[in-house]
Amino acid sequence: MQPLEADDPAVIGPYRLVARLGAGGMGRVYLARSAGGRTVAVKVVRADLADNPDFRDRFRREVAAAQAVDAAYTAPVVDADRDSATPWLATAYVLGPSLTEAVVEHGPLPEESVRALGAVLAEALASIHGAGLIHRDLKPSNVLLAADGPRVIDFGIARALDGAGAALTSTGVVVGSPGFMSPEQASGKKVGPEGDVFSLGSVLAFAATGHGPFGQESAASLLYRVVHEEPDLERVPSSLREAIGACLMKDPASRPTPQQLLQLLAPDGAAALLRGGWLPGQVASGIAQHAARVMELETPAPVVAGQDPRAAAGTGAQEGGTVILGATGATGGSGVENGTVVLGGSGTGNGGAAGGGATPVPAPTAAAEPSRRKVLYGALGAAAVVAAGGGAALALSNGNSPKPKPNSNDQAHGSGSPAPQPSRPPGVAPTPVWTYQANQKVDCPPVLLGHSLLVTDESLVALDPRSGAKQWTGPTLQPSLQQPPFGFGGGFVVTLPSNSPDTIAGYDPSSGGQKWSVGSPKQYQLHNLLGVNDQAAFIDATKYPLDASGNVNIMGTTEELALAVDLHTRKLLWEQKRNVQPGAGQDVLGFATDKYLVYTNDNNNVVVRDAVSGAQLWSQDYGLKGFPNPEMPLLAQDTLYLPGNKIVGYGLAKGDTVMTAPQQGTLGYGNLGYKDGVLYCTLGLGTVLALDAHTGSQLWTSSVQLSLDSSPLVVVQDTVFCTVATATGGDAIAALDRTNGHVLWTFTDAGAQDADWWCATDGTMLYVAHDNHVYALPSR
Repeated sequence: MQPLEADDPAVIGPYRLVARLGAGGMGRVYLARSAGGRTVAVKVVRADLADNPDFRDRFRREVAAAQAVDAAYTAPVVDADRDSATPWLATAYVLGPSLTEAVVEHGPLPEESVRALGAVLAEALASIHGAGLIHRDLKPSNVLLAADGPRVIDFGIARALDGAGAALTSTGVVVGSPGFMSPEQASGKKVGPEGDVFSLGSVLAFAATGHGPFGQESAASLLYRVVHEEPDLERVPSSLREAIGACLMKDPASRPTPQQLLQLLAPDGAAALLRGGWLPGQVASGIAQHAARVMELETPAPVVAGQDPRAAAGTGAQEGGTVILGATGATGGSGVENGTVVLGGSGTGNGGAAGGGATPVPAPTAAAEPSRRKVLYGALGAAAVVAAGGGAALALSNGNSPKPKPNSNDQAHGSGSPAPQPSRPPGVAPTPVWTYQANQKVDCPPVLLGHSLLVTDESLVALDPRSGAKQWTGPTLQPSLQQPPFGFGGGFVVTLPSNSPDTIAGYDPSSGGQKWSVGSPKQYQLHNLLGVNDQAAFIDATKYPLDASGNVNIMGTTEELALAVDLHTRKLLWEQKRNVQPGAGQDVLGFATDKYLVYTNDNNNVVVRDAVSGAQLWSQDYGLKGFPNPEMPLLAQDTLYLPGNKIVGYGLAKGDTVMTAPQQGTLGYGNLGYKDGVLYCTLGLGTVLALDAHTGSQLWTSSVQLSLDSSPLVVVQDTVFCTVATATGGDAIAALDRTNGHVLWTFTDAGAQDADWWCATDGTMLYVAHDNHVYALPSR
């Protein structure tokens, strides 16, 4: 990390910049924090690329695709502005060094660490490829080592640079790093997922030996060896040589797939290799020390009137280095030599993206709370932090985030932020960061959309997630069952307005104003909005026949349909008949991805359709027979999980069974939640479980008295939240330690006892709706 410089912005979007992390082919990367306490890496797109229409189109597509990746071992894209004068994106910040830094400082990793690294990276690539992305620049500096497993960064974004117009285009332009790119990429040929597998083999060889498999010579020499010579694997442990060598085959078709490599390295799954600490002690201790440095940087010094707020940033270093071959234009400070090899900037940083042009927002001051390093060392003691390794540092990064300043707007509804809270005794629930009072009962979960929290009041309301202040009021909505009666896609908030039956409408997400509406044909009755993607809105509907005069025959035989409406042309994209049993199938819950429409119904059936054509790809029965209630499917990575008398994980693409948690007596599973390869669920009304999402094996159980109306479990950092019953007959939100299931505290209010509790998160804060109130609660 390096201090901010005079020409760096202080704020990008909703994020306050803290330090520089480095630079790469796309732009400069910053360490930043949101007002709600989330630490992110923000990447600002270079000016010459921002002015390039071709690059902008690619960047929009790549960011959208990257946001669809739900992998446990990637640093996900959490925010982006693709259309501002200077586009930017933000990824979750990983508390840990790059693989390059770890190997340079501590030497090659031991065999068991390399094996775990390879298995995890194979799993990450499988998820990235499953989202339709190719990394194209997998290298040691794009692999970060965290205490709970490595993370891949910058996935998919490299493709936006490939052939990005005048700044980079000429025949044969290639983006990558010479010692780690595949032969086909080095030769300027088409690159597929197999190229990432080759790069993975080079990364593992580096981790095991301290140098790449093709040496450490000049870029030109490396490229020649990658294409024409065999890799040097003599110092690679013999137990890993076969797997790594297979990845480095010159012929792409001869390389294993990520799934095959995962099976070679970890037959029991990658998660099994991470248990009990996967890194050598000196690297784990380094992670804790790095975390402590970051904690200090995350609390800037107070800003004196007239002083540049960037003067308080800390120092450090992080390396990277993307190489662009055949470029003919500017590369953000790198030199061009005869149009052949352009060495990238000083570092790729921690992934993510950023851009200026946004209006600065008030930032918390250091006087509002103690130094984060004091919190860390005060809780464990300096020696304990080093001895405990990265896990301790990560665990103590919760609950101490800067609190946003009160917002003066809409004081009648958004109460703003309270003063910093003193330390709470064990078992005592936190005071809400803010509270919003609705005009009626909130009947579905809040939803995070960009910089807004959408809540169903009398109308759709957008709140500022940092302060609770109302941003805008939108349409009135049709009642919902279990899912929000609105979705986001194509740049619109899409819903079925209650004041205009059988109409689909799109609203501006920044103001709530209606942009368009389209009515359905007269013989259609629209029921529920199943999901929205960037192309279409998906709805379940009933179709009535027409009589000889062209009028609707309400006594005729009807058809139950799933249909899609194109958001751009406002035309019916397709309709498909649903095969439902008489008296069943009316209640439907679902969601949409770029490729798939997924829904369940009250006949204990899950259906997956092609989002473009509507063709049914597969269906499966699930659930507790005799209890015909639709369950919201849970998608994690490329697996679709459904609860019932057992939990089944289906491969999203084909419907093959990839995981099963067995039946336990007559009790039913429910309320699924997921994070980092662990599936959280309830069993009956007395148990919360943590299961390995790959094998179904039980990790821990917690005995709690669950509510009859439990909502899905929500995981926020190191805490699992569930709905429990209280001794007074009402319900409450319980916070459980994610590592062992121990109850930390419960939160309740004076709302109606029969009102449901609904939870949502942005990854750092818990947003809770109950009766006519919405609360923002810290995760610890």
